[in-house]
Amino acid sequence: MICRLENPKFIFRKLKISDYQNFSKLFYLCFKKKISYDFYKWRYFNDRFSFCYGAFESSKLIANVGMKSMKLNTNNNERVFSRHTSMVSSNYRGKGIFSTLLEKVKKKFLNKTNLLIMWPNNNNFASFGIKKNRIIRKKYYLYLTLNRKTKIKKKFNKNINIININNINKLKVFIKDNNNFFLKNFDYFKSRYLLYKDKEYLINKFELNNFKSFFILKKNKNKTGFNYVILDHFGSEYIKSTHLSQLINNKSKVIFWSKKKINKSNLKLINYINLNIGFIKETDIRKQKEMLFNKEFMLGDTDSFITIK
Repeated sequence: MICRLENPKFIFRKLKISDYQNFSKLFYLCFKKKISYDFYKWRYFNDRFSFCYGAFESSKLIANVGMKSMKLNTNNNERVFSRHTSMVSSNYRGKGIFSTLLEKVKKKFLNKTNLLIMWPNNNNFASFGIKKNRIIRKKYYLYLTLNRKTKIKKKFNKNINIININNINKLKVFIKDNNNFFLKNFDYFKSRYLLYKDKEYLINKFELNNFKSFFILKKNKNKTGFNYVILDHFGSEYIKSTHLSQLINNKSKVIFWSKKKINKSNLKLINYINLNIGFIKETDIRKQKEMLFNKEFMLGDTDSFITIK
């Protein structure tokens, strides 16, 4: 069903796979980065819940919001949506088009969900008209370890080694209930890291006192060369922090995030990542905030480092 504003030249609808060229053009204009067809298809057409919704002027896409379907790590595995790829053509900003777009998405598709997860950039904090007192705001600090070497050694510690991402099938037993905000069972890890550019990921394994911890890393390349991004974790929570320390203190270049600022000479602050958790329905905010306060997010929950070609 196609919806229109009072101005008939604007058309609001779900994007189709065939809208990729329009989507990629707008993405490049907004972010100066190229986005692949494979990512577009995998991210928003891989399940029946996720989608992109856009505003068109005639056949030209001028605004878009991507809605990725996720499940909460709760007893009932409530389905929520995570907002990504929010973008508006520069010629149409400040005219209320994006706000109208979000309002239509909210009315049409979010009536059965309570929580909305948003990753706003510095230019876009639009929040579907959700009141400020119904939004939990968090900020993460993105760091790069400052070291000369650019390759992770296969064994830089007797208790740590590298595993091919395809071997995650053999590690199912370590993927158990944890304190993640999202439900991260084996199906989650398979969909997230094996169905799209699996050659870019690897597993970093750490063992200590019969405990085993696993971080999923992404091989990343930018102007400064190669580095490795810490995206996700499974296995023992007991030694997770020790494992992380081992990784970031290694001589290789590693990107990770932190809830707090860190002042160390071997770390460079390279960016901030904002997180907003919005409550759409009327509910006991205090109780919900207490429940969510200690839940863990990981860098892999965002679209950072995975969208570009």
